[in-house]
Amino acid sequence: MPEVALDQIHKRYPDSPGAALAGVNLDVERGEFVVIVGPSGCGKSTTLRLIAGLDEPDAGTIHVSGKNLKNVAPQERDVAMVFQGYALYPQMTVGENLAFPLRMRGVAKPERAKLVREAAELLRIEALLDRLPAELSGGERQRVAMGRAIVRKPKVFLFDEPLSNLDAALRADLRVEIGALVRRLEATVIYVTHDHVEAMTLADRICVMQAGKVLQFASPREVYMKPSTSFVGTFLGSPKMNVLHGTLDGDAFACGPFRIPKPAGTRLREVHVGVRSEDVRISETGHAFEVVAVEPLGAETHLLVRHGQCDMRVRSPGFDARKRGDTLGLELDPSLVHLFDPANGGARVE
Repeated sequence: MPEVALDQIHKRYPDSPGAALAGVNLDVERGEFVVIVGPSGCGKSTTLRLIAGLDEPDAGTIHVSGKNLKNVAPQERDVAMVFQGYALYPQMTVGENLAFPLRMRGVAKPERAKLVREAAELLRIEALLDRLPAELSGGERQRVAMGRAIVRKPKVFLFDEPLSNLDAALRADLRVEIGALVRRLEATVIYVTHDHVEAMTLADRICVMQAGKVLQFASPREVYMKPSTSFVGTFLGSPKMNVLHGTLDGDAFACGPFRIPKPAGTRLREVHVGVRSEDVRISETGHAFEVVAVEPLGAETHLLVRHGQCDMRVRSPGFDARKRGDTLGLELDPSLVHLFDPANGGARVE
């Protein structure tokens, strides 16, 4: 039995033009780290709020450890939520913030002190227990927010974009810490983010959402290598996947200067051809593209190139010496491209 199971969840807010969630199904196994990604307004945070009991679904059921959560109060759901804005009590010290959820549950003072000490040691914030939140850095506040969830030892941890308020370097450090911490605790985690790097590096499985629906729920490798739609393909990856419009020309799809053989059995006359920047081959004998922009990143360089109306992003290792206005030859390996049906919501064509 899954640790968390969402079955046909629907949710619509008053005055909203569309449904926040439209028939969402999601099964999370015990000890699994699931990351939900998608654009703003796709239903990521709404899903967490429904699991936590901060909102109720209009239809559908939510189970945690086999227990139906309908009409179950948030404090009785055995889940803990870590918010983007930390949600710490400013008048309480770090130690008091950590102990507060235990005090509300009637845990005896000696046991509270023991659990607070254990959580503080786990997060390396023992020296901060007597400080107020205003005296802490952003990273320290987020560790305290995580500690307040950990002391409860819940069945499920819910993270709602916990790192989005931090600078890039600190995000990278805490991302590693969170991944190591929850696996040490053997915790079940549902983690919401808009950052594809967090999704790819933390998740056992990634759930990609758009407009209140789940588009794909699979391992990071499968989501990246075999995206179910063109939207999924472009959402994960940096630079994002190139998508070219292809029209049938004889036995191949013509897309810009390239020709991609038509798969056997397909009757489509138009497709979207997706290709990752790392799968575009730079070749002196390839089709000529003009370099429009150069983005040197140290370990690699991203090039924006153009052929007529066809723009593409190409990844080159190290510091590429090319500059704007240079000509670049490109080739595509048909075995590395992805075909999508624009008439069917951008669904993958196998």
